[in-house]
Amino acid sequence: MNLIKKTQKEQLKERLQKEIPELKKSGWKKFHIDLLKKHFTFYIGLVNSKIIPKNDEQKQFIETVKNWKTAKPKNVHEEIYLKYMKFYEKKNLENKNKKEIEDPVFKNIPKYPPGTMPYSREMREKLETEYEGESWDSWFDDWKYR
Repeated sequence: MNLIKKTQKEQLKERLQKEIPELKKSGWKKFHIDLLKKHFTFYIGLVNSKIIPKNDEQKQFIETVKNWKTAKPKNVHEEIYLKYMKFYEKKNLENKNKKEIEDPVFKNIPKYPPGTMPYSREMREKLETEYEGESWDSWFDDWKYR
């Protein structure tokens, strides 16, 4: 069996390919989806500072994305990426409401590995109970006179 580690760029493209039917279902135009597919990794690289902006348009893109909730897009690229960010946030909020999210990396890892399971409420109450302190002398005297 030959294992090949996928690059982050390939993983992003694969994730976008899986999301395209959802984008079409939510009313995206074919032109916007094609532009997003073409420039998606470039957008992510700019936003994550892996690609250094070379002109004012790219710097403006980064500023717009930083203020994405209130920003007004000034060109098609900003409009597409902001729309995608809102789609992605909405999708993740829906996934948070589900009890179990299927994640290929972490699905086999138990939630609480041995030794890290939290105490039950009853046990925490027992541990937090304060006892009346006894000195060594009173305890020793009690045993001495029995």
